[in-house]
Amino acid sequence: MGKASSSKKVARAARAGGRRASGGRQRDLKFPAVIGVIVVLGVGLIGFAANDRKSDAQVPPIVNQDHWHAAFGVYICGEFQPNPPLFESPVGIHTHDDGVIHIHPTSSGGAGENATLGVFLDGAGIDLSNSKLTMNDKTWEEGKDQCDGKDGELVVAQWKDVQDPDTKPAIILRDFDDIRFRENGEGYTIAFVPEGTTDIPKPPSAANLAELGAADAGGSTTTAPGDTGSTAPVDPNATSTTLATDPNATAPADPTATTAPAG
Repeated sequence: MGKASSSKKVARAARAGGRRASGGRQRDLKFPAVIGVIVVLGVGLIGFAANDRKSDAQVPPIVNQDHWHAAFGVYICGEFQPNPPLFESPVGIHTHDDGVIHIHPTSSGGAGENATLGVFLDGAGIDLSNSKLTMNDKTWEEGKDQCDGKDGELVVAQWKDVQDPDTKPAIILRDFDDIRFRENGEGYTIAFVPEGTTDIPKPPSAANLAELGAADAGGSTTTAPGDTGSTAPVDPNATSTTLATDPNATAPADPTATTAPAG
């Protein structure tokens, strides 16, 4: 055939190969590659989520393990307000009308990153934003209310160790609900004070925080299942095992006793 025939064969084979490719009979490798990438990403995300859940579970305070206490008070224009009343919490962050935040998580909602001042304030019925505080049907708001004739400002003073006489508080100016409880023995004063004030007093409960914490842990109170942490109430219908002595009472006669003759 010669060189011309050979060249025609090569050209025809090339055209045939092109037609097969355009006809779709060659295997398309793009789809399996995409599936492979999706599988790899899915496995990676599952592993990341598992590790993330594990790390969250190990961030203090830990559910049914840590039992912390923090002194707490609300300071308005030079005067501390009454303590929030006792309330229970489904997540384990509450108070006993003692000026103390009791932090012993019973669920993930009160543990780790979720153990925040906002969780406590919600349970205590205290509404706190960056500029307004409402409690006990009273409201103090920046831009509207004053202290000592000066514009008032909302701040939160936070002590890392509230019983250390030398510790200084961090003065927090915003995002109060997101403040995290990070360790036992902290202190928090929510204050509405003249703007620029940094001399914020510790909560009154700071002086005996350790004693209050010991009582809550079982030193002098009865803790019921579910960790109510309150003193067990007296049952008015219960029969006491110890009877008071009646000085006018006559002892019952002993049928076996022998009566001695008079004289």
